Amino acid sequence: MKEIKAILAGRIFTPTEDIPDGIILIDGHRILAVGSREKVEIPKSAPVVDDRDRLVVPGFLDMHIHGAGGRDLMEGTPDAVAEVAQFLARHGITSFLATTVTARLDRTLSAVEGLAKIVAASERSLGGSEKAPGAQPLGIHFEGPFISQVRRGAQPASQIRKPSIETAERLLEAAGNSAKAAVVAPELPRALELLKFFRSRGLRVGLGHSDATFEETLRAIDAGATHATHCYNAMRPFTHREPGIIGAVLTDDRVCAELIADGVHVEPAAIRLLARSKGLERVILVSDAVSAAGMPDGKYRLGGFPVIVTGGICRTEEGTLAGSTATMDATVRNLAAFTGASFQSCVACATLNPARLLGIEKQKGVIAAGADADLVVLDKNHYVTQTYVRGHAVL
Repeated sequence: MKEIKAILAGRIFTPTEDIPDGIILIDGHRILAVGSREKVEIPKSAPVVDDRDRLVVPGFLDMHIHGAGGRDLMEGTPDAVAEVAQFLARHGITSFLATTVTARLDRTLSAVEGLAKIVAASERSLGGSEKAPGAQPLGIHFEGPFISQVRRGAQPASQIRKPSIETAERLLEAAGNSAKAAVVAPELPRALELLKFFRSRGLRVGLGHSDATFEETLRAIDAGATHATHCYNAMRPFTHREPGIIGAVLTDDRVCAELIADGVHVEPAAIRLLARSKGLERVILVSDAVSAAGMPDGKYRLGGFPVIVTGGICRTEEGTLAGSTATMDATVRNLAAFTGASFQSCVACATLNPARLLGIEKQKGVIAAGADADLVVLDKNHYVTQTYVRGHAVL
């Protein structure tokens, strides 16, 4: 047993419980206990952090992010990932999936090989220092290349590929045990075969960058699709006679929906519709952030292509939205403001919900005994004042 430390909190959202005047005991990188001051006894020798004027919530988990702080995760280097991880932790993200974009296959394989080594090293290194280096990369999320030309969004048309088990095997071989999620446009030839292949290898499969009809989407959900990739964006529009992929996602409880709640990608009224149709328990907040997140307006890169940021909005040279510059703490605040839902329920959309989708809800996304000590301390306006990654303070 390592030295136990205690955090006193004015309030704790676990997020399923609301604990006023609470205590969290941390033993190394794990949570030892959580509860009210009447129920949790602090060891006499334990150092105490006094956050009784603060709210403590689980660390945010961003399962769809491409970069931040001027660095792109497709660089696949330790330096790039470390800089992104440091930026994310400052905004309450304690773990993330490094997300690829459609690019030349050789470039993608090289990036994935590099990312896989970094993920493995991060898992092995729980660290002995008092300060965490940044958010923990949990794995790799493939966004592309098996997407629709019609709904490709900012992804380069020249590098989009038809669904192929052979290509998927090469991607998974490069990723080793780090592959966690993939995006598939379900209307494409052999897409359902590919979807089932990914699921057989343990990946969660998002439906996205898709021109699928309602029926095509339902067949994909029957085949094992788990969620919609950045719901509403890069999808066939909803109409009353052909509700399409959006209609299927909104009405089928078997799938969750990623949401970019930056106020740019999806209008607040559409966010309210999503929340009411699916229930917030099936909404997963993602940043879809690119290298320009946290940076001034200017020119940046997403994977291998240039993007331009003006007024904080990222677009391709042709004017198509290209990811976001959002931070996860801001999207949680936005979701609460746009929907009128409780902040506690919105916290779950950035913590428990993505962890549950990935099957790691006993380790991540919760404040519970035995879970990783991934915590975010928020002030009265819900801005980050401290982040703990596996028990280590970041700020």
